[in-house]
Amino acid sequence: MKEQDLGVKWFRTRYYPNHKVQRAVLFEEGVLPRLHQTEVTLFTPWGPRYDWKSRGVTIVDSDKEVAVLNFFRAMVDEWQEHMPDKKFRWIFLGADLYGTRINNLPTKAVADYFSSLQSQLSRVIPWAEFWIWSDFDREADPYRAQVKDVLHELISPSIMMKAARVAQNMGRKSDHRVYLVERLAEATLVEERLRPIKVSAVLRGKDLDVDRDLPRLYFLPEKLCAPWMG
Repeated sequence: MKEQDLGVKWFRTRYYPNHKVQRAVLFEEGVLPRLHQTEVTLFTPWGPRYDWKSRGVTIVDSDKEVAVLNFFRAMVDEWQEHMPDKKFRWIFLGADLYGTRINNLPTKAVADYFSSLQSQLSRVIPWAEFWIWSDFDREADPYRAQVKDVLHELISPSIMMKAARVAQNMGRKSDHRVYLVERLAEATLVEERLRPIKVSAVLRGKDLDVDRDLPRLYFLPEKLCAPWMG
């Protein structure tokens, strides 16, 4: 058996069943075929700090963000050890527009937080890439337009209601429909541009419907999920 096949077999039969905290999405149809490629792109979106007034915008070593990055580094190091023929590319996406445009956070606070995150990422996973969502604002416009008029066809009523409750509870006068359109546009753009495996930093329920055709893995313990939320 080829070394490549042995590595993917290890992932499928040993790593995934022993480490997953929630069931993957599109495991057979997306995750495994993409793992069989020599170059594997991983993708993790990252939100802004909504409690920046109490936590500040600078990430320190004791913060959850650092614990998550260390967890991811140990995880991908193990993957690399058992799949040595693979070249992993990992893109972290700072979701700045979700904070500034959708949830009315101060632009400077969001920018400073993501600057701090980028510094921590370059220290913990130096080969990872950090992208910022606002850099793709214009490129995302056609995707927003595609999903806006058919939003109720793409999002189930239960997810729609859940998003509305979250927006209300956050108390930032945000429109949950704008958030859902943004998530759908992001997922579609990222899938078409990168064809990645998403390594999610949130619980599976947070990705339902809005991530569309992105293959997704869930290894992060619940206590570490959504580190930007504190």
